[in-house]
Amino acid sequence: MVGVVGGLGLVMLTGWLWLDAVVAIGVALNILREGWRLVWRSSQGLMDEAVAPEVLATIDQTLAGFALEREGAEIVRFDHLSTRQAGQRCFVDLHMHLPGQWSLARAAALRANVEQALMAAVPGLRATIQLLPTNMEADAKALPPDAMKTGS
Repeated sequence: MVGVVGGLGLVMLTGWLWLDAVVAIGVALNILREGWRLVWRSSQGLMDEAVAPEVLATIDQTLAGFALEREGAEIVRFDHLSTRQAGQRCFVDLHMHLPGQWSLARAAALRANVEQALMAAVPGLRATIQLLPTNMEADAKALPPDAMKTGS
């Protein structure tokens, strides 16, 4: 609006008719630029992005509090950490490696404690933790032959 009135005012003051066209082109370019910014910001709210570096540092610090090593051997460790943010919600997916001889109840209790600590450290965070035995990697090509046997 200001551009249109300003363009008319300049034409009336100077008598140069071409000023109106120049101001109109400037207004049109500004509308295109602001429209592009609006569409870009709106689309970014719909896209998943990695969490901010300070949020990732908080997640790493929280997990470090649960990592356990004894006599040079890792008892509890975390890997394959993946984060994303969709709108205001943050997500973290990771693997938690535990000794294979632990009971399912003990492993699940520790996982619940880790999830609670992560969600307390990062408000709005959703954590998904996969439990794995310490000696197993998630990307193993094949299970040992006796893993497929069932009891009679």
